[in-house]
Parts: sequence; structure tokens; C-alpha cells
Amino acid sequence: MIQQAEKLYDQLVASLQEAEATPTITPAQRHGTILRLLNKAIRELKELVIGYSFHKEEDEITFFKHIKPRFTSLLLYHSRLALIEFRLPLGSPKDIRKHYENELLLIRLFHEDHAPFYRYMVSGATFLDIKCFVRGNCDFPFYENVSALPTTAPDTDTRFTTHYDYIVACFQANERLRDYLVKSLMLQKGVKTAENPALPGKGTLRWTGSKVYLVELVYALHVSGQINNGNVGLTEIVQQVEEFFHMDLGNVFRTFQEMRQRKKDSRIKLLDLMKERLLQRMDELDEE
Repeated sequence: MIQQAEKLYDQLVASLQEAEATPTITPAQRHGTILRLLNKAIRELKELVIGYSFHKEEDEITFFKHIKPRFTSLLLYHSRLALIEFRLPLGSPKDIRKHYENELLLIRLFHEDHAPFYRYMVSGATFLDIKCFVRGNCDFPFYENVSALPTTAPDTDTRFTTHYDYIVACFQANERLRDYLVKSLMLQKGVKTAENPALPGKGTLRWTGSKVYLVELVYALHVSGQINNGNVGLTEIVQQVEEFFHMDLGNVFRTFQEMRQRKKDSRIKLLDLMKERLLQRMDELDEE
């Protein structure tokens, strides 16, 4: 079921990217399309979960701590983003700055209200996971209520929530919103951002190896959870790797299937090569 959920998330991200790239619709129509895609995907995810019995508590914790919040956080983020843009004042630049700053204040207050749980999450702790991320096990609150910041009500169906998965999703959505708001304020003030092509030295590295090797590396980073504590989908990693190296990896899913069909001793050629060369270099340095 975890693999099905991951595949559903990757398909969702691809659909969102397509919707965001469509140039012929208005912002309101784009937001509507995105929210419909998100709600549809979450309904499908819910159907997967309520019809499934987790065989191990570790799998249930993985789902409610890492998998489901990624879906919910996207819904929270895009819902709030739509509201921020619809409420953007038509007044002076000062009014616009105040609008963004008020939203940042809401984010700060939310995190202050949920500071103990936030510290638990960012610390990478696991000792309370059974209480927080296994359905029906919670018998203590990290918070007394949910801030008014989210624009969508949490799903209270106990078959599909531990409630703390919703707070995790709020944290993730807030991080996206914060980045958006800070970038908007910087652009309004005329400050160059990392995405501004006028900045020198960005994206100068080029991948000169095989595309298959890069797909192998991307999958290894994804499945080993080395990025964002494992709280990121494969499609997102692929997208950012493609942007960084200025290349198109094509259908990474098909490439991975072809890798799986290799002989057992040559499935991970790049990782084997990297291990061999790194150990060789260490041995050379030891001999100096």
C-alpha cells in the first residue's frame, strides 16, 4: 500500500505541474483545477487506507508521519495560496507588503502554538511515534487547538487520521508558504532571488555521465530518505535534479524498470562504481 500511495503522489505532482504550466487559463481557474486534482487524489488515498490493514505498526507510522502529510500539505498550501492571491490589496506597495507580512505573522503564531510538537518533528525523534501516528493510540495533546491559519478543515474520520498527521501537514504547508511570501517580499523590494538569472554562478554544473546513472542516483537518494528526512516524493527530486543539471531525464519510471531487469550483480552500476572509486581513493591516501 505504501508503494501505491507513493505512486499516487508522484502522479499527483506531475498533474499539478501540468496544471501550473497551462498558460491559457486565469489564475482563478488554475487554482480551481489544482484544488480539484488535490481533493481527488486525497479521496483516492483515503480509499486505499480504509480498505487496508497495516501488517506492522512501523508501516502505519510511515504512512501517517511521512506519506499522508505530503498530500494534505499540498492541499493546505494551495488553498492558502489561492486565498492570499485573491485577497491581495489593490492599494500601494506598502499595503501589499503589509498583506504578505500579516500572512508571515500567522505562520509564526501557528508554530509558536505548536512549538513542542514542531521541536519533536524537526529533531528526528521517534519515541512518541506510536502515540502520534498510530490510529487510536493518542491519549495526550501537544496542542489545545488548531490555529485558524489552515483553510481546509481536517478530516476527522478516525479511519484516515491520527490528527497529528494533519499538524505535520500544516508545518510542511507553512514552510512552502513562508518561502513564497519571503520571495514575494524580496521581489517587491527589488532584491534578486536565487531564481533570478541575473545572479552569476548558478546552475553552472553539468551532468556528463549517463542519464541512466543519474536516474539510479535519484532513486537511491529517494529510497534512502536522505533528502528532507525522506519527506519528499520521487517526482520532486527528479524535477529539481533536472533543473540543477539543465537536462531532461525522460521517463524515469521506465528507466527504473529497465534497471530492475539487469542481472543481479549489475543493477546499480553507478553506486558500485562510486563505492569502488571512493574506497580506492581512501586506500591511496592511506598509503601516502
